[in-house]
Amino acid sequence: MSRAAGLFVLLGAAACASAQVTLSTVQGGVVTPAGQGYLFGPVALGGAADVDFRLTNTGSSPVYLTSLALTGSYAPDFSIVCGLSPDLCGSAALQQLPIRINPAGTLDFTVQFQPLQLGISIPATMTITAGNALSIILSGAGVQGLTVLLNNQPLAAGQTISFVAVQAGSSQTITLMLANDTPALLAVPAIAVTGRSFSVAGSALSATSVPPGTSTELDVIFTPAAAGPQQATLTIGAIAYPLQGTGLAPPPPVYPTPSIQLNLATPASAQQGSLSVSLASAAASSGIGTVTLALTGACTSGSPIADPTVTFADGTNSATFTVAQGASAGQFGGGPSVSFGTGTTAGTLVFTVTLGNSNVPPTCVTIQPALVGIDAAVATRNVGCAPSVVYCTGTYIQFQINGWDNTQPRSASQITFSFFNSSGAAIQPSPIAVDETAAFQQYFAGADMGGVFGVNALFPVNGDSDLVVAAAVQITNSMGTVQSATITF
Repeated sequence: MSRAAGLFVLLGAAACASAQVTLSTVQGGVVTPAGQGYLFGPVALGGAADVDFRLTNTGSSPVYLTSLALTGSYAPDFSIVCGLSPDLCGSAALQQLPIRINPAGTLDFTVQFQPLQLGISIPATMTITAGNALSIILSGAGVQGLTVLLNNQPLAAGQTISFVAVQAGSSQTITLMLANDTPALLAVPAIAVTGRSFSVAGSALSATSVPPGTSTELDVIFTPAAAGPQQATLTIGAIAYPLQGTGLAPPPPVYPTPSIQLNLATPASAQQGSLSVSLASAAASSGIGTVTLALTGACTSGSPIADPTVTFADGTNSATFTVAQGASAGQFGGGPSVSFGTGTTAGTLVFTVTLGNSNVPPTCVTIQPALVGIDAAVATRNVGCAPSVVYCTGTYIQFQINGWDNTQPRSASQITFSFFNSSGAAIQPSPIAVDETAAFQQYFAGADMGGVFGVNALFPVNGDSDLVVAAAVQITNSMGTVQSATITF
């Protein structure tokens, strides 16, 4: 085989004798004819050696480079890494062929030898077609390079470097040593990390070489930015080492125990109150908490009771507050407190505060069943009626009553109307009692406003309606009977 290779080279050399394109090496600015072969010499495993080659057009007419390739059964230790265009390297540059070389012009490219195993490499034949054909045999030898040590043990090429689980925002460092166990001075190869959450540091990054019998430190640092598995690749020269680690979610900040302060003058239905949140001490960090409001049958174990009027001021059942670092009280969107409504249903208002991992018992307020509440009662004299109303034959007095019944179940029943003259005497046939039990039950069965109701009543007047100057109304539920204030016309 060696004889055939020699014949091939000699034939190539003979062909080049009359060629107008020549091949040279360029090292340190010195141009040397390439000859029949080029020996890269010993290169440490993990390292690489680059050689710049130059094509020169010695003729009087332009030529075109149409082919540049490495052939033969060589190991993948040789590669064309750069050239043919100032901005292109490798296969991207080869896609630019053909390339014109003017008379006396030159074209440079780079070949790299990167041994992957110890010993003499399998030679590669580089063939070039640029008007005439050129060929050159490339060879080299891989020698012992720097030994990568982990915990004073050699790290095999391609071995995964694993980190323990690290809390996001924190770091773990694994120290590698690049040791020179040979009698020669060894260069430090290129070192890089690809992938997020990993980085490198240490003296190996600034060292250019390692003397015999010494070592240099390379720190691999894992700093997860988020929770979950993380991967990257560390390359030391030609050797890649997978990196893997797991990020852990940071624990929630620890806050002083929060507590709720209520401002509610009367623990009853149809009231407005407010609350604030204070901390047992100043907060070490800022945070966001919530207060929820619910109506239940009991403080800690009661079933929920539906009443859409039991809300905070914005109509929701949850209020968000912020805590600034160093503060000992929460701030709601509108200030240090937030208002709420007690609704119109008897039960237990349950306020629960959450901040970080706090586990604070709820604050509860019991709303007792009560007499019917009358928000407004208005009477109007000389009201006409729609023709469809039964007995629509004269003048009417109209009652409009807005109120609420907080009993469970709703128990509003009888309504009693009374009318008075200017002397305060009752006008017959008052008092007029009307049993509205069925009407109330039907209404509350489909109502969606808690215990709120409205009543509209018409009373025909025989005679002079101007003699009716005052009225009153009574409403009964299971807690008793309530009477409105005197209604004047």
